[in-house]
Amino acid sequence: MIEGLKRAYRQALSVDNETPHVLEFVRRASAGAARPVIVDIGCGYGRTLKALKASGLSAIGVDVNPDIVARNVANGLECYLPADFRARALTADVLLMSHVVEHFSPDQLLAFIDEYLTYLRPGGYMVIATPLASDRFFDDFDHVRPYQPLGFTMVYGPGDAQVQYRGKHRLELVDLWFRRSPLGVAFARGLYIRSWTSRWLQLANLAGVAAFRASAGLIG
Repeated sequence: MIEGLKRAYRQALSVDNETPHVLEFVRRASAGAARPVIVDIGCGYGRTLKALKASGLSAIGVDVNPDIVARNVANGLECYLPADFRARALTADVLLMSHVVEHFSPDQLLAFIDEYLTYLRPGGYMVIATPLASDRFFDDFDHVRPYQPLGFTMVYGPGDAQVQYRGKHRLELVDLWFRRSPLGVAFARGLYIRSWTSRWLQLANLAGVAAFRASAGLIG
């Protein structure tokens, strides 16, 4: 009974309003190609790969973890280690980096993006999904820092605003969407250690999700 309530609580708090927008960005970016080559870089366990496949788009996954790659392949997904992907010498129509860039320091990220942009055809598209600064950003142990949209335009745009960090390739920002999430309590003892405040805090967070859903994301 208790475990069932916990699962119901977690499911109620789970709001994925990002994946549909990511899929729509990829769909629009690949619309001009007859058989688009879509590459999901840092694909992890294939959540986005599966969503793309379910929506009728075939994509190739790349991940540095061999166990993850093996599991994705076993699940019927096309997935490669970086060295194996490079060996294929593909030209991509769309590059996707979903929740990847925030795991790199600036020096590492610049080299990482520049390398994969060499596989993108001229006029192709890169789709980046990344969390901005928030109370929950460092909940992920290996998040290094958030990267803002303006930062990407300074590094990869046509101007010369950046000197130390300057990409080898030029990108034009063509669209942008900001994810919203329910208002909720993030830092409170009762959310981590059971106390007399725990139930009240959980109810407050459920109320935040209810307001978010009822207002179609306006309250958040």
